[in-house]
Amino acid sequence: MSNLLKTNFIIMKFIVSIVLISFYILNIYPAFADVKNKEIDYVYKLLQQKKFAEGIEQLKILSSNNDINAQLLYSKILFSGDLIPQDFESSYFWASSAFLGGLKNSKKIIDKLDDYLTEKQIGSIKDKIKLFLEKRAFIKDKRAIIQIAKFYEGYVNPPDMINAYTWYNIAVANGIKTAKNKRNETLSELNQKDLLEAQTLSIKLFKQINN
Repeated sequence: MSNLLKTNFIIMKFIVSIVLISFYILNIYPAFADVKNKEIDYVYKLLQQKKFAEGIEQLKILSSNNDINAQLLYSKILFSGDLIPQDFESSYFWASSAFLGGLKNSKKIIDKLDDYLTEKQIGSIKDKIKLFLEKRAFIKDKRAIIQIAKFYEGYVNPPDMINAYTWYNIAVANGIKTAKNKRNETLSELNQKDLLEAQTLSIKLFKQINN
C-alpha cells in the first residue's frame, strides 16, 4: 500500500510540474508557437523536459543580459517557489526590470510583493535596479537606456526629472526615436537651471557611452 501511495505521489508531482510550466508559458505568451526568441524558446524546452536546473541557469543568464521576457518568467518562478525556493527580493528586482522594459504584466507580481517586503527592502532593491540598468546602459544596451529613464521618471519617489530627461535625451541621441515625446515631456518639467544641469550631464554620459 505504501508503494502505491509513493507511486501516486510521484505521478501527481510530475503532473503538477507540467501544469505549472504550462501556466508560466501561457501567462507570458498567448501563442508560444509564434515566439521568435530562440533563446527563451530553449529555456521553455528545458523546463518542459524537466531539466529544471539547466533551465533556471539559462533563465538567469538571459535575465542578466536584460531579456525582459526571461526576467518576467524568472520573477514568476522566484515568486511561486515551485521550481526553486521563494526569493521575494529577487522576484521584485526582475519583475521591476521587466516592467520598466515595457512588460505591464510584471506589475501584478510587484503589487503582490508589496505586501511581503518592507519599504527599506524595496528601497534597497531599487538601488540595485538602478545600478544594473546603468551598467547595461554603459555597454550600449538601448533598452536599458529607456529603462533607466523610466526608472527616474516614475519609479522613484519623488520623481527625478533631471535624470529622467538626461536619459531620454541620451536615448534620442542614440537613435531611439520613440523616446522623443518622453524627452520633450520631461523637458517641460524643468526650469532653466535644472535644464542646464540635465543637458550638461547628458553630454557627459553620452560621450562615455559612445567612446
